[in-house]
Amino acid sequence: MIRWAAWLLGLACALPVEAAQGREGEHSTETSHEAEQALSERVRLLALSGVVLQGVAARDAALVAEVEAGLQALPPAMRRPPGGPLELVLHAEPATLGMGDGTPERPDWTEGRTRFHLYRYAPSDERRATLRLSKLTDEEAERLWRRRAVVHAVVQRWDDAHRWSDTPDWRRLSGWLKPLERPLVWKEEARITYAGAFSRARGQKSASLDLVTFAEELLVPAESLRADALPVDDQVRCQEFSKARALSERVKASGLGELPPRGGCPAFDAWAELESLSHFEVLLVASTGRQPESLFGHLLLRPVWHEGEVPRGPAFERVVQLVALTGMESRGLGYLVKGMTGGYDTVFLTGTMGDLSHEALELEQRSIRRFRLRLTRGEEARMLERVWELERRGYMGYYFFTDNCASALLFLLNGALEDGRRVRPPAALWVLPTATLDTLAKLDVLGPDGRAGPLLEHVPDAFESTGDRAVRAHAAREAALASLTGQLGPAEHARLRELHAKLQSPEPEVRRTAYDALPEVVPAALESAKAEARATVRERLHAYVAHAVRVERAAVDRAEGVRLEIERARLLAVRVPVPGAAEAGVRERQRIFEREDALQRKLAVLDRTTLLKDAMAAAPRRPPTPEELRLLVRADRTEAAFHRATEVQGALNDGVLAEVDPVAFLRDDHRDKVAAETSWAQGALRDSGAGRTVVSMGVDFPDVGGARPVVSVRTAGMAEALGDARLHGFQPSSELRVLDGELSLEPRRGVPKVVSSELTLVGYRTLLRELAPFRESAWDSLGWGAEARVDSRSARALPHRASVQAEALMVLDEGTRFSHFTAVGLGGLATLHWSRDSLTPAAGPRVSVAHRTGLPGSGANAVRLEAAYAPTWRVGDDHVTHEAGAMLQLEWWLGRAGPFGVLLTPRAQVRWEGSLAPPLHRESRSPSTWLDGSAERRLALGLEMR
Repeated sequence: MIRWAAWLLGLACALPVEAAQGREGEHSTETSHEAEQALSERVRLLALSGVVLQGVAARDAALVAEVEAGLQALPPAMRRPPGGPLELVLHAEPATLGMGDGTPERPDWTEGRTRFHLYRYAPSDERRATLRLSKLTDEEAERLWRRRAVVHAVVQRWDDAHRWSDTPDWRRLSGWLKPLERPLVWKEEARITYAGAFSRARGQKSASLDLVTFAEELLVPAESLRADALPVDDQVRCQEFSKARALSERVKASGLGELPPRGGCPAFDAWAELESLSHFEVLLVASTGRQPESLFGHLLLRPVWHEGEVPRGPAFERVVQLVALTGMESRGLGYLVKGMTGGYDTVFLTGTMGDLSHEALELEQRSIRRFRLRLTRGEEARMLERVWELERRGYMGYYFFTDNCASALLFLLNGALEDGRRVRPPAALWVLPTATLDTLAKLDVLGPDGRAGPLLEHVPDAFESTGDRAVRAHAAREAALASLTGQLGPAEHARLRELHAKLQSPEPEVRRTAYDALPEVVPAALESAKAEARATVRERLHAYVAHAVRVERAAVDRAEGVRLEIERARLLAVRVPVPGAAEAGVRERQRIFEREDALQRKLAVLDRTTLLKDAMAAAPRRPPTPEELRLLVRADRTEAAFHRATEVQGALNDGVLAEVDPVAFLRDDHRDKVAAETSWAQGALRDSGAGRTVVSMGVDFPDVGGARPVVSVRTAGMAEALGDARLHGFQPSSELRVLDGELSLEPRRGVPKVVSSELTLVGYRTLLRELAPFRESAWDSLGWGAEARVDSRSARALPHRASVQAEALMVLDEGTRFSHFTAVGLGGLATLHWSRDSLTPAAGPRVSVAHRTGLPGSGANAVRLEAAYAPTWRVGDDHVTHEAGAMLQLEWWLGRAGPFGVLLTPRAQVRWEGSLAPPLHRESRSPSTWLDGSAERRLALGLEMR
């Protein structure tokens, strides 16, 4: 009974539970059904908006939610993709980031752009794609990439419809090139090669994928899943200003609404100081004139800010260097080959004027010319943004002739210009810094003041190298000494001149002894002056001492450069791995610039000279050679002489010269420098000697037959002559000719006859010599030149010739900036003559004369005389063949006719080649009887328009 009672009681208790469970199951089924209906409704609404979920995708509630969230990230007008329904298909197979990679195994699109494929999410080990996602959980990362996949598909459709990625505004940001847009470009590729410059690796495939993958990151950033996922300065909106603006402008121009504004970016805003920005300058680091390896110059960009509440010294002003990151690699054949074939990376470095001054003005002794960019305020803001971006991600292959500092400057600038403006490279196969300045100056724009004018304007206040300042100081010192003649007592003046001779000695010990005597000689000289002239004498003595110290400063800077080169040679000679190799330097920079918080805690690798010193301090090295040891000892003595010079100058300025205002002296010296540079610039030609074409019409007077008309066309990749005054050119002390050729034709019925042709492959001459205190050998007091050329003349027995010549040049007379000069050259000539049937080498000495006289008016106006004589012995001949030639040319600048400048160049020239045959009878004394050969005479009028 008890057992049955318990059973009945249990049954009674169980019945309500089972009944409840039944009702609960009915409710659960009903809820599930409602959820399915709700999901179906959401899928239906997505289909109405043009996004169709197929198969499994339509039943995945989590996926539907992320699709909806991805569409919500787009402006409302963009949420319905063009081109018909967009089908999303979900596969069970895994794929990186849950999206296809364009391969047949993992396609992202099929049936054209109709069907977009999604896959089971798998994490990626791609550094750039995951760099900003480190704080997200795996679940959050999956949700993020699902949303980005939706944005990818929709934006791809819009890009297909409106060709956003095909616009110059977008393509120029990464440097996208179409097939055959440049030589050796066979498929679409970007000039920027760094993976970190793209949102993920897929974006490096094409400009379209670059835009679409960037839209993923911009519209669905990491902070959209978690607010604290990234510091503000590391967010994409504060890193990719230019791409964000370009995409936003394309969306707005297509009538699809506007993307959200970027908001504040504390690190960039503090760095840019846009409210205090004055303007931008392009800097040309000019050649020294004696070092041909620096001939082509180097371009940099300098933002200039107004002085703020906190003074910023000149050394702390910023400058943007556009350089190949070569590290400490040896400057040998491999270095040259890598520099010409893209073995190095061009990088954008933001350094300081102090770093640049130390490297260029002091160690390399290269002055820096300044040119102002006339940009609008909007363009100036964009330039700062581009500098910020490219310093972090702007890595491009370096090719010496085409992808160098000049092309990098154009790349940076074109990414900032507004209203569709673009500056094209000056040439396809050779982008010269000086020719790039020509191109910039020829583009007329509206400046910030609303006035039309050239994009580039010369600023007549160059940053002067200590070497060029020493040249100017040397002339000023000579003038100060000459002005003291008659102002001092005879003995005191003689003593001062004796010290002056010692201060020009190339031996630093001799100069140091002269500085030791100055504290005694200067007071005695001042005391010997008449009372009424003493104030003037004091100022001139102050100037003399100041200029002498400036010359000594250049000497110690040169000595430091020599010391660094020796230490580098000793380090590289042991051939051990050292920090600072090119590849390692690139990787280190890229790592540093990945995160703004880390960057702010560590100074970027900017000062290459300091890097070199740091690497050498820790690396092993070989002992110095005897010659290196001699140079190191000389450098130490030069430094000691400079220290003594500054000590003496300080003592004199605190003593007998204390009444002279040093600030006024510096102000007046700078005023005179600017005035001289302004005067020269006003008469100088604006354009460089790159890409010149001269058409001439003239008359030839051959030995046989009558006069004949001749038409000549001369073209040159580069042609700048000695004494040329060019704002964008090289030093007037230097001459450079590259691929400089002239073809002369005789016009006649039918095909014109070729009279002659000549081509200078490369030629260089310089008249610049070292100052007396810097001369270590006789060679330092001479100029020099070398040339390689080929020419053909129908009048010669052997019409074709290739020649190589070199010479030392003695300057007999020179003017300021070589506006006039006379130089005599002595050297050698080696030639190879040939015709269809014979080949004859020859060699001999060569003597030349070069003269230029400047004429009134433009600095381009001049008369030139070039003459040369070379007796050569040809293999197989029993006599010496003599060659002589002379050319007299007038150069007259006619001015500008619209956008073109016109230069008139009439010339007379004569060439003679033959042998000297003494007459058999003494009574025949006419010189003409001694000459046996052929002569060519020509009068021509040339016209050049640029």
